[in-house]
Amino acid sequence: MRKRIFDRFTWTGAMALSAALGLAACGGGSNGETPSAAAAAKPGPVAVDQLVTTSVAGYPHPVDIYSTAGATRAIVLLHGGAGNKSAIAYQVGLNRSAGATTFGTINWSWLDTHKVMLVVPQGQHIASEPNATTWSNYAMTSGQDDKAFLQALAAKIRSEHGIAHITLMGHSMGGVMANRMWCESAGSFDAYVSLAGPASSEFSKAATPCAPGSAARPYMGIIGDTDDIMRTAGAWEAPTWTLNPAVVQASVNAWTNNVVIGEFRQQQARTAIVCNGALASQAYAHSGNVDTWTSCGGRLVLKRVSGAEHAVASIEAQMGSASDMDVMNTVMAFLSGL
Repeated sequence: MRKRIFDRFTWTGAMALSAALGLAACGGGSNGETPSAAAAAKPGPVAVDQLVTTSVAGYPHPVDIYSTAGATRAIVLLHGGAGNKSAIAYQVGLNRSAGATTFGTINWSWLDTHKVMLVVPQGQHIASEPNATTWSNYAMTSGQDDKAFLQALAAKIRSEHGIAHITLMGHSMGGVMANRMWCESAGSFDAYVSLAGPASSEFSKAATPCAPGSAARPYMGIIGDTDDIMRTAGAWEAPTWTLNPAVVQASVNAWTNNVVIGEFRQQQARTAIVCNGALASQAYAHSGNVDTWTSCGGRLVLKRVSGAEHAVASIEAQMGSASDMDVMNTVMAFLSGL
């Protein structure tokens, strides 16, 4: 196995959904303090890297902002079910700690190189399922209006930090939430990325179609062909995937729908929506362990990673390049090409 910048751990979805939320996130500026509201409200690129701990008025979600000097774009990163904001940043290689976030744990080198500001909000949970921190995405419920929260968060980033281009990216239930936003509020963000998080089957119903209209934005999906949570093995072209029952039972009260749309089928639908095009099952480029479907002039990309399971670490390990940041480098290559 390749040596990585950070010593990652691997979560299966079932483990994640039964994991304790004791991996508490904390934050502060480079001196360990949160910048003042006045400083945070001043738009434009910051002169030095700093960690900002903030929130959005009217919502309970704590938010960490890795405010990168000279940032030209932002990525809002959503954790999966039972996850937390420090752990998801750790899983993608942007935090050295799964249990805390401080200025010193952040991978500023990657962020500075790519001029990316990372924004990591904390999902919430319903009272009866305290371990099921998640997002209200038509698969699970957090008890919060997460669509309105993310709309407000995007507006806050644009107004207070002077960032024009914002990507919404999520893993697992965070990816399902990113899909909800693409379908219902696509104009809130400029691009969307989902890691092992397809759209809820709610959007396959005639009464509630995925309908971004003219606001449809670029989308990248990355998912393993042996995903043990989404159960993708042997079902790549299936219309829907039914989630692993053990995952659902681990926090049953938080689930509203355990069926998602097959990612390939939904990418076919996205292609029709975005550019009135078609996406054939064999129209992929093969490289190593990755099959890539590209449509609508590169605005839509889907990657199937052979041998990869649900965890980010498994996806990254199977992508198989010489890099230690395969997932984030792949995301940046997509965004840079738009």
